[in-house]
Amino acid sequence: MESRFGGLTARRFHWLFAGLLLSILLTQLDQTIVSTALPTIATQLEGFTQMSWVFTIYMLTSTAMTPIAGKLSDLYGRKAFLVLGLTIFVIGSVLCGSAQSMLQLIIYRGIKGIGAGLLMPITFTVVFSLMPRNGNSVYQTLYMSVFALSSVIGPTVGALITSLLSWRYIFYINLPLGLVIFAIIWKLLPRSAVLPKPDASIGYVGPGLLVLGTLSLLLALKMGGVQYAWSSLPILCLLSVGGIAAAWFVLSQLREKEPVIPFRLFRNRVMASTYVATLMQGIMMYGALVYIPLFVQGSLGGGVTGTGGALTPLMLCVMFGATLCGALIQRFTWRFNIALSMLLSGTGILMMIFLPVNVSYIVLCLVMMLIGLGIGMMMMVGQTAVSMGVDDSVRGAATSSVSFFRSIGGVFGTAVLTSLINARLAVLLERHSGDLSGAVGELGVVTDPLAVLNSHAGLPAGQLELMRQMLGDAVQYGFWFMAGAAAIGFIAAFWAGPSKQEVSPPPLEATPAKADAVTLR
Repeated sequence: MESRFGGLTARRFHWLFAGLLLSILLTQLDQTIVSTALPTIATQLEGFTQMSWVFTIYMLTSTAMTPIAGKLSDLYGRKAFLVLGLTIFVIGSVLCGSAQSMLQLIIYRGIKGIGAGLLMPITFTVVFSLMPRNGNSVYQTLYMSVFALSSVIGPTVGALITSLLSWRYIFYINLPLGLVIFAIIWKLLPRSAVLPKPDASIGYVGPGLLVLGTLSLLLALKMGGVQYAWSSLPILCLLSVGGIAAAWFVLSQLREKEPVIPFRLFRNRVMASTYVATLMQGIMMYGALVYIPLFVQGSLGGGVTGTGGALTPLMLCVMFGATLCGALIQRFTWRFNIALSMLLSGTGILMMIFLPVNVSYIVLCLVMMLIGLGIGMMMMVGQTAVSMGVDDSVRGAATSSVSFFRSIGGVFGTAVLTSLINARLAVLLERHSGDLSGAVGELGVVTDPLAVLNSHAGLPAGQLELMRQMLGDAVQYGFWFMAGAAAIGFIAAFWAGPSKQEVSPPPLEATPAKADAVTLR
């Protein structure tokens, strides 16, 4: 029984697994629970113009830290950096709750993002290291359920806490939960039985270039076409700095003894295929989460209720997709599972493109279920294929790279979608300027489709319907980019070859007399 759970007894494993799942829920929930409270926060702290940075800074710092955290855990042990990440995350949460200005809140959210960037990838690595290779469908389902749960309940929990107590408690709630997780990890997670090599180091140049390149490119993608034109000096400077830093990083890492991202993994067909498909999955997942609500509001004239009705089936089917994948990866090749995930998501996205503007909620929800199934499958097959396809010495770097590529795909995808949708909407507004009888002039230059929804409330019914049709058409036009991403992922699946998951448990690096002696680097 102990060997099935990486050297732990079943009872210790289940308690530790519960604590790790709570850790994942904590970090994932933090990305959605703030959304409904943010208008209240901005009002009290008088910072409406800086509101978007509360999300942006968290995304920037957590993404930049993710691959570094994975590599550090490979070199110096997972437990130390898991505890460090949790500590920074909880301290950042308390600081956010005590913020007296929007600038303070943004800074503290950046600190919190650093903690999340340490905590999330190492948690994933430990989960997949301990998870039994055979008979693991229950654990895989539980693992993926936290993603669906956080997206479904996050906005509601945030609204309840803000209305019943104060917005500050959406951050303070992380303190007791963090202490529970800390106690479980400290007590039950084994320390590494293998000491780090005396000369093992990732240096400063590699991590510095990675952070500089990631922050520069992500900032450019987030602000380009929104705060600044793509041809503006700030965006061009950010893209130049990010591109140079990224190229320098890759070249330096190819010569490093201990690279932050081990590019030699790309020589493995399964790894290369999985990373490409994960990048495409990030484009589809974040694109769907951001722009399907816009399509619901634009085509159906729905509000928050309609948006939730569309996204809830999608997120719940992420869980069902992971469950399905848990059974399929034990029977079929990685190629089959990646291809099927891309086929399901891609089919759902194509159906979205051809949906009529007056589509019913039932049909829309069925389409969302299809997209969710594909996304859930790819999330599971991506983490499983990479985690179980490498040895323990690089597992942290390998699995953290999955999260890194997914995040990069998400930011890149939403930036491209924003540009495509805004450009299409501008063309449609100009084409129908006569039908709108001067409304286009009142709206001005369109830089955000949501601005159109919020500004045409006084239009006559005919013009209002035309605006909704144009917005729906613009979103569907942008979804062709997501369909292209699904096609690339589908093609990449065939590079994985005929390999499949081995169901026999991996040999332990140490024969533990007790649970605490097992190696979990």
